[in-house]
Amino acid sequence: MVFLAACIRALPSANAFLVRPNTRAPIGAWSNSRCFASVTGNVYTADAKDDSPTVRLFTKEGCTLCDKVKDVLIQVREEFPHNLDQIDITDSEHKEWFDKYKYDIPVLHMETKFWIKHRMTLEEAREGIQEAMNGAFGERKGDPNAAAYERN
Repeated sequence: MVFLAACIRALPSANAFLVRPNTRAPIGAWSNSRCFASVTGNVYTADAKDDSPTVRLFTKEGCTLCDKVKDVLIQVREEFPHNLDQIDITDSEHKEWFDKYKYDIPVLHMETKFWIKHRMTLEEAREGIQEAMNGAFGERKGDPNAAAYERN
């Protein structure tokens, strides 16, 4: 509870953080103090070839839907080699991703192109990675943008 109180005191205002359902734990805060550890980084690298596509997962610590998406990607990893990188949207250096994806994680990109959000089936994972391996992956519709939505 002391840790939670320290996180809340570090916030500039009461409206500056989101709250996890059924708890008082802040999801993320924009201040000089971090409340949670960053999960940014490489999750795994394909063992196969150097030109394996890279999947970018926009996430944050404690995202259970993100864990489910990672489980799906791990299941297709051997059949469809790919790299998996995570971007923690609550990192101060990723503020533009937080502004865009704060209500929609997990969000996945294939390389730099929007792929899918929220959930992923094994078939969707196989199809997307296969397209990327063949050089035929095209950006999907539905890339969320919370900041643009809030401006309207």
